[in-house]
Amino acid sequence: MRRKHLDVSVSHDEFEDLNNALEDHRDGFKRMADEAANGFGLEPEYWEGRAAEVEGLRETIHEHSTDELEQGESSTSEADTGPEVDLARDRDFESDSRQ
Repeated sequence: MRRKHLDVSVSHDEFEDLNNALEDHRDGFKRMADEAANGFGLEPEYWEGRAAEVEGLRETIHEHSTDELEQGESSTSEADTGPEVDLARDRDFESDSRQ
């Protein structure tokens, strides 16, 4: 199967919207699996598999996402967390203290 590579930059709100949309899509497939278990449509396993694919996509997006500062934004805002940010802050602090 051909694959697509995405390299996009989105705001925090857009990222949350994307996450929520994927969760809703996944949950829709889970509902289809429940309906299929009652004899409607395709087999439940098909819909469960699709739900798992969407969940995998959602997890991949989270694993490959990084925070980046917008132009003019301070590196000390409360939203900045994680080991990469802490390391960058330490480097900035060391640089400032040498001056």
